[in-house]
Amino acid sequence: MRSLIHWFATNASVIAILVTAGVAVLLACCLGCSNCGCREKDELFRRREV
Repeated sequence: MRSLIHWFATNASVIAILVTAGVAVLLACCLGCSNCGCREKDELFRRREV
């Protein structure tokens, strides 16, 4: 148990960088999906100008 705690303490910055990079990739993927043009093809979301 001590060796595990010691490993986490010595590698905390590496773990933080990996978590931050993972969250950044996740956010980039979510933003990319929210900007797709699929909504424009759907009739429910299409704006009709009269």
